Amino acid sequence: MYNREEGRLEVFFDREWRSLLDLSSYGHDIEAAWLTDRTLSVLGEEGLAERLSPVTRNLTEQVYRRAYREGSLLNEKEGERVDTDRIWWVQAEAMVGFYNGFERQEGRTDYLEAVLSIWEYVKGHILDPREGSEWFWGADETGKPLEKPLADPWKCPYHNGRMCLELLGRIKKS
Repeated sequence: MYNREEGRLEVFFDREWRSLLDLSSYGHDIEAAWLTDRTLSVLGEEGLAERLSPVTRNLTEQVYRRAYREGSLLNEKEGERVDTDRIWWVQAEAMVGFYNGFERQEGRTDYLEAVLSIWEYVKGHILDPREGSEWFWGADETGKPLEKPLADPWKCPYHNGRMCLELLGRIKKS
């Protein structure tokens, strides 16, 4: 659910659809922005795309302004507490989301620069260098890998695999 005043999505609700947390989930916001644009592109619904374009542009811009730091994306903010960990899937979704923003908003080369710097961050801090390995769960504020399993019920190569396929397809078209 889009919160126009906050420029973000609300993610947890009670039975009356009231938000349960003051939470900015940057990965969910940027993922929703590019997936909405992609869905509307596939559907060819021009009227709906015109109505939702300001929302997806605002989500992308708000994530860029609030969470893009030091070449990577912060995880989330709950109330005044900012989670500065760099989580694998958030980095993957940010690369696609900012590339989408670059494609949709000519002249936003800052979004393309963000994609490239996040990729450099991923290569330096998130990719596990061991042969045949996977992406680390994430890195802390200093760039040190988080001590979590490489795979578990919430961690698999879905987001990073989709990121690779999505960006390859988009770059190939340009």
